[in-house]
Amino acid sequence: MFSWESDFEEAVKTINIYSKKIQTLKTLRESGKISEKTAEFLQKEFDNYVKTIEARKQTVLEKLETRLKEVQQQMEIIEKLIANNEIRFSAQEISEDRYTKIATALNYALEETRNEYESLREAISILTRLPELISRSENTES
Repeated sequence: MFSWESDFEEAVKTINIYSKKIQTLKTLRESGKISEKTAEFLQKEFDNYVKTIEARKQTVLEKLETRLKEVQQQMEIIEKLIANNEIRFSAQEISEDRYTKIATALNYALEETRNEYESLREAISILTRLPELISRSENTES
């Protein structure tokens, strides 16, 4: 598990919970199961939480995007190291045994870095597609 995954999962879970709460409030209001006064009270409470949640979502998204850039730079460095290892071996600067050990380590590092890169891209995509709670909250007031 990557260090950023818990922040991501928490943000997604919270957004989904409040999205359901907002929709339920809208349904209760429309069906007349709660009074307008109660609906307004709950709406104000949700609005406060929603602002906090949206800010948290943006913070997590920014962290993920920053980490994505870092991982992309790491991939570029590892790819340069792989190329350098190939060149050194071709120029007979290092033995085949040493070349193999370095190549194995670098290829493993590149694979893991690519896995994190793809996970980050997916996480960013998911967060970006999550409903905008603020607009949903405002729509339930109408």
